[in-house]
Amino acid sequence: MNEYERLVAWMKILYHNLTTLHRNLVRDEAWFANHKQIGKWYEEISDEIDDLAETGIALGYREPSISEAVLAFSGGVLATEPRRLDETYRLILEYFRELAGMMQAAEAIVPASVQNKLQEYEYDWNKEANFKLAAALGERAQGGRMEYDDD
Repeated sequence: MNEYERLVAWMKILYHNLTTLHRNLVRDEAWFANHKQIGKWYEEISDEIDDLAETGIALGYREPSISEAVLAFSGGVLATEPRRLDETYRLILEYFRELAGMMQAAEAIVPASVQNKLQEYEYDWNKEANFKLAAALGERAQGGRMEYDDD
């Protein structure tokens, strides 16, 4: 699998993990809002999987199957168990940072137009991780200052 195909495979695992976290959030005073936010994130991942898989096919790459994704990232498949918000958000923060890193790695093998698309997605996922989730967890943004517009 090349870096682009690995990215799509990881996104399939991430989608699964986010749905698991969405359904198994417990003991959260703002459960309705946080449950809804996690749902929004996995819907965005789903849309991006569709976009990037179809783009990859047009570039001549194979779309990894879910079984290939599980084999490639077996250690990354999240067990289904109840989790509190702080654990849930810490997992998601790391997932989004990993996702942005994988998008950056995939940029090396795609045309400029696809690089631009990946960079836009990276920006959004880094903003979610390094600004919004970090703030929700009481952490400072990476580098000690907030560098993202909150739209």
